[in-house]
Amino acid sequence: MIEVLYELGLSRREADVYLALSRRGSQGVNFVSKDLKMDRVQTYRILKDLQEKGILEATVETPTRFTAISLETLIDTYVKIKESELHGLEAKKNDIITYWKSLSVKDADYAIAKFRIITEQKRILMQIISMVQGSEKEILELTTSTGIIQEDIAGVFDTMTDLAKKNPEMDVKILTNITKENRRLIEQMINATAILKLNIQLRHMDLGARIYPRFIIRDEKEAVLYVSSRDEQSSGQEDTGLWISSKMFASTLKESFMEMWSNAIEADERIDELKTGNPVVETVIVKDAQEALGRFTRILDMTEKEVTAITSSEGINSILKNNFFQVLSEKGLKFRLMAPLDLHNLEAAYKLSESGEIRHVPISYLMMLTIDDRHLFMFKTPPSQIETIETAFYMENMFYTNDPNYVGMVTEMLNDIWKRGLDIRELTTGSGMKKPDVEVSDSEKISIVIDDMLIKNVNSIIVTENNNPIGIIDKNDILRKVLKEQRDPEKTCAKEIMSLPILKIESTEPVTEALKKMHGSKIDRVAVFKNGKLVGMLKQRLS
Repeated sequence: MIEVLYELGLSRREADVYLALSRRGSQGVNFVSKDLKMDRVQTYRILKDLQEKGILEATVETPTRFTAISLETLIDTYVKIKESELHGLEAKKNDIITYWKSLSVKDADYAIAKFRIITEQKRILMQIISMVQGSEKEILELTTSTGIIQEDIAGVFDTMTDLAKKNPEMDVKILTNITKENRRLIEQMINATAILKLNIQLRHMDLGARIYPRFIIRDEKEAVLYVSSRDEQSSGQEDTGLWISSKMFASTLKESFMEMWSNAIEADERIDELKTGNPVVETVIVKDAQEALGRFTRILDMTEKEVTAITSSEGINSILKNNFFQVLSEKGLKFRLMAPLDLHNLEAAYKLSESGEIRHVPISYLMMLTIDDRHLFMFKTPPSQIETIETAFYMENMFYTNDPNYVGMVTEMLNDIWKRGLDIRELTTGSGMKKPDVEVSDSEKISIVIDDMLIKNVNSIIVTENNNPIGIIDKNDILRKVLKEQRDPEKTCAKEIMSLPILKIESTEPVTEALKKMHGSKIDRVAVFKNGKLVGMLKQRLS
């Protein structure tokens, strides 16, 4: 009867359910699940699929009970469908043959790569089963969390099991996303494999929310890639697959698979994680930026207490631009951020401090971030040719670990740096200023100014009148106003070429006030005084 139902278009699991209901009569999902020793979610999915195909009828009351239509009705329906298909083919027969003859098709003199588009989930799964049955040494499969349920319903795993029984040398590797929804099914697969001592291995890889193409490779000779055009959770999917017969393509795809396999987690470890809630210890470098961003975002969304980060001077602006910490703040979670603060990022840092704690550290460290003292991320500095990045951190080749020893050491180091950092609210102009530039009188000749700049090895020099700064000269002033205009350095005074003006503030004023004055006056230099005496300079590029 199983073979008959196969011919009528049912999969192995669908045939089992149909026979069970035919023998037992109208039953609910719990009874069918226990009777066939199948996962309840998987059983419900099969019942709904059979109902949509018109093979089962369902009651209106709750809980829903399902009843199988008679075998006679099932066969009659199938025959009518096939008769309709045959009549359609018969009507087109002559036209098809005539067109075929006009093509003058000849066999190729050499082996070439071939491909074929496959539509409909059922046809794709039939192609996969055919490939598995014809395998001689190796089957490699990457599938999604929902995909492995669909393939088990269709009998793909049963076919792999039968093949591995007949050929002990057969190597089968299945890489999938193991979740709460498919955990019981994976456990059943592992147990069946262990009991029969088959060479079938399963590993977990977190695919997240990305639309990952599923694929299966046979003996490095052919492969099938397939994706769902709609939500994987919906039934009656219109999948699209691509069958390719090419050793070169299959070998290249195998290399990608083996790289993912080497970074994947053993299935039993992942199952223990789902059961106990204790994460599997993992240390990886995620090369792909999108994959890294997906992993980073998922773990960040699970934050329970706090995030601590240290970044570069440029990183402050990227974090504000990407609204990175806003989500944490909205959840009422704590975040701490450290970076070298200067006049180019101070405004962004003050905005960030409205929803978190910001501290100034004097030097740039490797960009790192810890979450709840359990997860550690390290990010590379963006290449110099990349002016801006779309995310708060540069994601390519991201380092991640949840190893308690490693995370603990880095957490301790970050806490130590945090203690020695200066809170942004404590910053004044005095803490951000540079040492005073060399000073010259406004009446000093430019030749003397140039000598002083060369001797003191500075790029700019302050011009004073009665010991009060009134302007500044830098190397660009000398190039534009002296050399380009062909002035005589021996006759030109400092006052004639200096840039005006210099804004004056007291050293006790907050840096924010200095910024406001500089922006308002469109001045990029501020002279800092203490008790009427020049003690330093603040500089900022004009935007």
